Amino acid sequence: MNNKLLNRRFFIGGLAYLGSNIMTGCKKQIKKEGPFSGKELNIFVYAGGHEQTMRNVFVPRFENLTGAKVTLHAGWWEGLAKLKTAPVNNPPFDLMICDATQGYPAIKEGLFAQLNLENIPNHKNLYSPTINNWVVHGKHGLTYPDSVMTLAYNKDLVQDPPSKWEDLVKPSLIKKIGLYSSFYLSLYTFACIKAGAENRHGTAHEMINTNLDEVFRFARNYRDNIKLWWPTSNDMILALANKDVTAGNMHSPEYIKAMREKNTLGASVPINDRAFVQVFWAIPAESKNKKLAETAINELFSEEIQLEFSRRGSATSLLTVAETMAKEDPFWKTLYPHTKDQFGSLQYYPYETYSKNWKEISEIWDRTILRKG
Repeated sequence: MNNKLLNRRFFIGGLAYLGSNIMTGCKKQIKKEGPFSGKELNIFVYAGGHEQTMRNVFVPRFENLTGAKVTLHAGWWEGLAKLKTAPVNNPPFDLMICDATQGYPAIKEGLFAQLNLENIPNHKNLYSPTINNWVVHGKHGLTYPDSVMTLAYNKDLVQDPPSKWEDLVKPSLIKKIGLYSSFYLSLYTFACIKAGAENRHGTAHEMINTNLDEVFRFARNYRDNIKLWWPTSNDMILALANKDVTAGNMHSPEYIKAMREKNTLGASVPINDRAFVQVFWAIPAESKNKKLAETAINELFSEEIQLEFSRRGSATSLLTVAETMAKEDPFWKTLYPHTKDQFGSLQYYPYETYSKNWKEISEIWDRTILRKG
């Protein structure tokens, strides 16, 4: 690791440590009294980087703002399972982060309360394409773009760094590719490769929505080129760093952190067909702290909190924050929307098609792509 990168890491780490201690000091010095003193807000968060940002940035700020106590519960897929199996009128969480793959069915099952957007005035500052969907229209949750599908590679293993998804079909990369084992991302990657190979950039979303069988056919023809179906971001990062694979798809927040530590890792996000994970904050239907949870959502979409998430590798729905990040971090700027035009073309993965055909797509993916059945 070069000294410049090392010094930068220590500098960033020092700022984070200082900021954490300043916040912690404030938390100790300020008497916790506020409109919600005596209340406890239980929040389900994603384990890892998301949890760390929530714990170090959001929790002390929100506790001092409201007087309430915040308890974080970190996990992944098990969050909604715990909500479903909880006793009636006693949900384990008052606020949850969900992604579309699990969140859409949960909405349809009636697991979430409708939001009172009057208690979330910061929603008016979110750029419209990020919230122009049925989840927000129905007031089931407040959506935002998180991870973007990233073209990752090891710099030492490529002469010409891949910059387009169709670069993954080059003969030099046969049996050297790593793709995510979940179809919601990698089926879309195949659509991007197909669109590029046919000189139809910008049509991957349409292909999934209108010609899913053709995308699957393309995926089956190409599947033998894949060396690794990675189950977690860490698995792919290690495979790239250890030179077990040369390139593939990746989640952006975790990969940004890895790139700051390993200068052999490279990445690009082709603007054409760029797609994001859609996550959203939702309130369990039986929560007894609904107004407090809505206050928390409002604070999560404040400029201050959004900026801290962005500095840790996430996208943002706030144009002002995106513009700030574009000035601060040239690499962040290459990954995420930061202008009105780019926000105007923002796309999530094709979750509507996925949701309508989830069982069928899952079975075909598992049987004919992950396995050659």
